[in-house]
Amino acid sequence: MNQSAEQTVSRPISCLGRLIALGFGLVFALILVEIAGRVALGFEPLPRWAQDVNDRIGYELWPDTEYVYVSKSGEFENTVKTNSRGLHDVEHTLSKPDGVFRILILSDSYAQAREVPVEQNFARQLEQQLNDNAPGDTVYEVINAGQFGLGTTQEYLYYTNEGDRYDPDLVLVGFYVGNDVVDNHAPLIKAWNAVDSVDFPYFEPDGTLHQPGMATRRRVLSWLRHNSYLASTVSDAFGGTGQPDRVEVGDPGAITERALRVPMGVYLPPDAVWQAGWDVTAHALSELNAAVTQDGAALAVFVIPDRRQVYDTDWDATLARLPDLDVDTLDRERPTHTVLALLEHQAIPALNLLDLFRAADKRADERLYYATDGHFTPAGHTLTARALAEWLTSAGLLP
Repeated sequence: MNQSAEQTVSRPISCLGRLIALGFGLVFALILVEIAGRVALGFEPLPRWAQDVNDRIGYELWPDTEYVYVSKSGEFENTVKTNSRGLHDVEHTLSKPDGVFRILILSDSYAQAREVPVEQNFARQLEQQLNDNAPGDTVYEVINAGQFGLGTTQEYLYYTNEGDRYDPDLVLVGFYVGNDVVDNHAPLIKAWNAVDSVDFPYFEPDGTLHQPGMATRRRVLSWLRHNSYLASTVSDAFGGTGQPDRVEVGDPGAITERALRVPMGVYLPPDAVWQAGWDVTAHALSELNAAVTQDGAALAVFVIPDRRQVYDTDWDATLARLPDLDVDTLDRERPTHTVLALLEHQAIPALNLLDLFRAADKRADERLYYATDGHFTPAGHTLTARALAEWLTSAGLLP
């Protein structure tokens, strides 16, 4: 073989070698970029117990997840299991079986109830009580779509994007007076969380639905944290949370004076910002009512009290941390009366749990709310379930 032929054969081999080397170099560079970016920007994999990004609703829960949910103060320790739709509930089919009257519960962490076993949640107890007293061949099914951190707007979006697929006959909204108004209004959200922008959906005071689709950066980071094993592993080494199977909550020191002060505004005469928050809340309830009614179902609301309304000790402890608040301007029943007036104006049936909780507290030795965590104890769930069962029957909301 002459010299020219040898050069012809070796040239492709040399080019192939360069391409292989270039490929390995590119992959290695991408790995270095991913590692450097995550370390430099503080990326960490999203815990399986946390909420994932959902462009249409804001957040959604991970399906088929199991972890231990623990109070740092020793108030509870519970194993949380989410079903195939991400709900802290038993399994439910999307298609409604024949002869079943379906009730869909929309609410925040009070319904999600990670503090207690699923069977002690008021939704599961409500279903049992309704079926124990069901007439004829009627079967009741209660679907618990409670999710921590949601306000009325996100509950409306959950219903129109996911909840209506269950074809419910009755939609029950659990409205928590302690912070649902804050969760509904962007300026209050910013003040409560000390942030400059809100990147999940909310209504403007003029009724415009602001849907940023979540910030692009957050969507990209969420995808990377869920889909890059290498980056997640490296992030763990630099202090990331990983995929914990034990979640500790309820640190009293984590509640700053600022975070406590904002929701306490619900007890004060509303200024322009708070009035706009109530107007937005009314609009979100109206939109949800229209969507539910259009689907041929009914909407009803049960108003969940704040523990400061029920317990004098909790109220006094809060005021002690905020001594500059003018006590004479505070009204412990103001948020309850305000939301009930909104619901009455829209002809939405409502159950006020405040008086019932106050009366029960005087009779029972067991608290209805955890003292540090603030959510329902098993006794609080049982009382709520019983009250809902009696009210749904007496109000004619059941077949």
